[in-house]
Amino acid sequence: MDKPFDMSELEKLFTDEHVAKSPQGVEGHRARVRESIDRNPDFAGFADYELLEYLLFATIPRGDTKPLAKELIRIFGSLSAVFHADYYELVRVNGVGERTAHMLANVLKIVTRAEYSRFEQSCKLTTAAETARYMYARFLGRTKETLIMTSLNINDEVIQTDDIAIGGVDSAEFDLVKILRCADRNGAKKILLAHNHPGGTLDFSVADIESTARVITCCELTGYVFLDHLVFVGNKYISMFSKDKLSQTLDACGKQYSEIKSMLTREQTRRSRLAAISETAVAENEYEYKMRVLDMYREIVKLGNRERSEIMERLTAKIEL
Repeated sequence: MDKPFDMSELEKLFTDEHVAKSPQGVEGHRARVRESIDRNPDFAGFADYELLEYLLFATIPRGDTKPLAKELIRIFGSLSAVFHADYYELVRVNGVGERTAHMLANVLKIVTRAEYSRFEQSCKLTTAAETARYMYARFLGRTKETLIMTSLNINDEVIQTDDIAIGGVDSAEFDLVKILRCADRNGAKKILLAHNHPGGTLDFSVADIESTARVITCCELTGYVFLDHLVFVGNKYISMFSKDKLSQTLDACGKQYSEIKSMLTREQTRRSRLAAISETAVAENEYEYKMRVLDMYREIVKLGNRERSEIMERLTAKIEL
């Protein structure tokens, strides 16, 4: 005979007793953070301290890492500043051990290395998007304004990227000689320039445009093809050859050409004068030399035969055949 149906069994199916319980306490919180990360791979909606809290799970196996994450951002000012801090700055923070300090001090370096490795193989920069992506990777982790140059061959393949100048937060010098030396050393046919504005202004200054015009003019004179100059603020960039900036760039180049033409004219005049002076000097030197030889000959003629023979012997004795 079948056993009578027990209503209590049915009730249990709809109670919390048969529902998988989520971990409680700190472990439960960590599990929920991981689940949120999985659901939002782009970290949309996360505060900086929450991302740092998640990262600290790796070196702090137990305990609540949220207070420490908030404290680190409070002390250093931002998530970026935490990653730019060195080991000795980090380890002085209460709650940060050696392992955590080592990890935080090297996270940005590892990410930067990973970005660089994407371009270790020969790559071609044929579009603005490719160029921006390649250059952007070079500015990761930099807090000072930096001017970099990429040398390319005739097929638009990257040969090498060099730091030309590293300045302060809002300036870096243009070293035109270094740019040309690097291009020559790398065997470049084409060059690209880029610099960052850590201060946050996504625009070219008047000095940027004038300096670039000098580079373009020198490239024309020395046989290099100047492709572009980009400026980056975070993950945004603008091109000096964009529609908004092209007219300014061309005007600056025109002024440079005029100045160079005037300079060449002055140089040709100077060299012509030097050549005329040099010819006069050479003529004078030849005259003086001839007079010294003549005077010497006169003195020798006054000597007797024996004295002349001794002089000739002494002169010929120094000649080794």
